Amino acid sequence: MNTRLEQSFREADQAREELTESLANSVAANCDLLHHGLVSAKGLEVTTEMYRHLLSNLLRHSSGEVRTQVLTQFNESIEKFWPKVQAGKPGQLSGSGQ
Repeated sequence: MNTRLEQSFREADQAREELTESLANSVAANCDLLHHGLVSAKGLEVTTEMYRHLLSNLLRHSSGEVRTQVLTQFNESIEKFWPKVQAGKPGQLSGSGQ
């Protein structure tokens, strides 16, 4: 009985992880579609200004948790797309983040 119960919990945990990953991938895909739609409809300059406004509002959010999460994600994005130059490795900067 205990073995079946433990197996059931493991399967539930696995299903939860798969659902979380699926939802994250779906959100990311929808964000990509939204971004490309905005750029196509309004142009890069207007879209960039909208993102600046959104980020500014999120960083001024009344919830400290929201501000912290936004700042953490922003810093991770900066590091991904504009990594710090490491000593002794000139030309390391890459605008593509790849």
